[in-house]
Amino acid sequence: MNCRWRPGGVASAALAALLLAGCAGPGPTPADAGRPQLDAATAARHTAAAYLAQGVSPWQPEDVDADALTADFTVAADGSGSHRSVQAAVDAVPAAAAATPGRRWVIRIRPGVYRGPLCVRDKPPLALVGAAGGRDGVVLVDQRHAGLAKPAGTPAQPCQPNLQAERHGTSGSATAVIASPDVLLAHLTIANDATGAFSRPTPLPAAAQGEGAQAVALMTLADRVQLDNLRLVSHQDTLYVRRPAPSAPARVFMRASLVEGDVDFVFGNATLVVDDSTLLSRADRLRSRSGGGGHVLAPSTPAAQPLGFLVQRSRFIAEPGLADASTSLGRAWDEGVVPGTWQAGVSPNGQALVRDSALGPHLGGWAASTARRPFTPSADTAANANRFAEFHNQPAPADAARETAPHGWATAGGGTRGGADAAPGDVHTVRNRAELLAALRPHPRPRIVQVQGRIDLATNAAGRPLGAADFQAPGFSWPAFAAAYDPATWGRRPPAGPLEDGRRASAAAQAAHVIVRVPSRTTLIGLGADATLSGGGLLLDGVRDVIVRNLHLQQAFDHFPAWDPVDNGHGEWNAEHDLLALRRASQVWIDHCTFDRLAPGTPAPAVLLGRTMQHTDGLLDITRGATHVTVSWSLLRGGDKTALIGGSDRHTDDAGRLQISFHHNLWQASRERAPRVRFGQVHLANNLYLVPDASAFGYSIGLGHQASVLSRHNAWQATGGVAPPRLVRRLGTARAFDDQGSALNGQPLTRAALLADVAEAATLAATVDWQPPAPPPLDAAAEVPARVRALAGAGRLVALPLEAR
Repeated sequence: MNCRWRPGGVASAALAALLLAGCAGPGPTPADAGRPQLDAATAARHTAAAYLAQGVSPWQPEDVDADALTADFTVAADGSGSHRSVQAAVDAVPAAAAATPGRRWVIRIRPGVYRGPLCVRDKPPLALVGAAGGRDGVVLVDQRHAGLAKPAGTPAQPCQPNLQAERHGTSGSATAVIASPDVLLAHLTIANDATGAFSRPTPLPAAAQGEGAQAVALMTLADRVQLDNLRLVSHQDTLYVRRPAPSAPARVFMRASLVEGDVDFVFGNATLVVDDSTLLSRADRLRSRSGGGGHVLAPSTPAAQPLGFLVQRSRFIAEPGLADASTSLGRAWDEGVVPGTWQAGVSPNGQALVRDSALGPHLGGWAASTARRPFTPSADTAANANRFAEFHNQPAPADAARETAPHGWATAGGGTRGGADAAPGDVHTVRNRAELLAALRPHPRPRIVQVQGRIDLATNAAGRPLGAADFQAPGFSWPAFAAAYDPATWGRRPPAGPLEDGRRASAAAQAAHVIVRVPSRTTLIGLGADATLSGGGLLLDGVRDVIVRNLHLQQAFDHFPAWDPVDNGHGEWNAEHDLLALRRASQVWIDHCTFDRLAPGTPAPAVLLGRTMQHTDGLLDITRGATHVTVSWSLLRGGDKTALIGGSDRHTDDAGRLQISFHHNLWQASRERAPRVRFGQVHLANNLYLVPDASAFGYSIGLGHQASVLSRHNAWQATGGVAPPRLVRRLGTARAFDDQGSALNGQPLTRAALLADVAEAATLAATVDWQPPAPPPLDAAAEVPARVRALAGAGRLVALPLEAR
């Protein structure tokens, strides 16, 4: 934001010096401490829909699965795509005048770092999409700031030439400019490294310290721009949302993104809705200013426009080093206004509402405007007419590793704190299997274990991958096993004898190595987007108060599955090693994890009665009396046996336990058990079920023996004519199934339609006789697909310690 004072105004010399110092200004003071709060009736009118209706017609951002879009062009720095640079691919898209109605062009960008400015101008609807699911693999970066000199007649930025200027200026510093409407950016990092924001050199360059330090990462100069799962990085003026003309509509919707900066790092005169995102205040420049002086929001809303910036369901956090109350939540950018000359109803008058969000202790309220117009809590002061407010915000934890379970059954029984109370000496960062096991050695104190990078649990102390031969008991072999227990000679008896004993011993040796036990009072959390445990699984057995977050769990491969000659009537192989298993555990929160049923090697052979040997078990099992568990914002991908609640109808001691909440999870291509419930009181809210292949789909919710399921506002997206009765299956004498507000392919579901094919549906109670504690706020089923797709899974928890990024 270029808010430098110009000679000829009424500001004092001292004020001029202050404004010239990078436009930072002082942080909030006790005089700024007023924090206006909207009443509920007014807040009900301040919705995303209301903000995005400010145009020629209301705009509803699309529910786009960016990963599923078919590419027209592919960018790859190594030459393996259609273009080597993003700009070249954009240039290959026809001009807007040649657009086909309803046609969106798609450019997919392969992982890599792409340097240089990007300009998207005069193009038809377009999507720029980075690596599937993540945003860290594809980086667009440039290195210019507002004060950087340039020869007159040369362009500052392709979309903002500023030909006659001698410096680049704020707009000309932008790494990427979107000057075409209907553009989607997804799964990208866009950075401006002019002030060392991305490479983080030490010390910071001189340009980062004073006048001209504005360095825009992304500027939008168009209407209906959608930003999904981005990371935007700079110091001052990171995200600039601007109108292409004073009265032109310019609406921007940003979701599931991370914006990093220190001064006015979300600013402009466009309409902006920020949803489910993180705004990170950086500390490195501000430490030289006594730990403060930063500002987050800086809207320059036209006086005649009622709504400017809305930030909802988001997190405002800070890097270490920012003092409490040292950074303002925001200030008005009185664009073009000399201090002392602002006029009510004429001059720009920034409007912003922050609601339903978590605010870190570094924030101290709203600050005076860039023209030194003081902030006053009352909006009816004609001389100032501030338009800033909050609604229903709460404090943000200083450290994601110390967060406690906020919703669902995990809040019962005293709540779930995991390692939130760990002393500094009980906080461990682990990078390999040996360090992980050492950090999890039993002791009674709370602990935090942070996983960095990928840890293969099926390796030895030297890091060598281990296979079947490393665990195989003496005398055991699969050919001998198959010959010994061939039903033609052995019959349909369960295997017994030396070879079965050898298989069991081999399986036990593998399990002892690859299954990691997590003790009580532990938070196990991944750092960054790539924290992974592979080759094994986690076991919570007889423990309580455990949190597992931001981990990718995959490839739990059982080399020694068991043969059951009568299973399913025709015999089956049954593998062990769930990715995560809970037995007799209580007070457990599983959040932002990804469960993948991926297995290495070639397809398994058909052995004994032609049955394919299975090497993978379920993704998540909660059995043997486990209770008070919440599973939230997680991705469970693939598998025939996705999530099992209750292991057997014979486990009558499970009655009154197995109290589980599943909310905002993504169940992708799960054949069945999403979940399958026995005995439990299971709460399902705002889950998204993706069924890409009807022929490979059995059911989602399994109602087993004595099951009681409360379902609210879940959404299914299915292809191939999946009908409502296929979504729920009764697998025993279930007690109750209560569903409201759910939808299939956008169409409302009724309980009767879901149970149309369920035998004895009339005996299944339509209401449950219990309620989950602290249920999460419910989204409408129509909102669930876009929100869950954007936020569920590992790597989407962006409020992590600095060293993780």
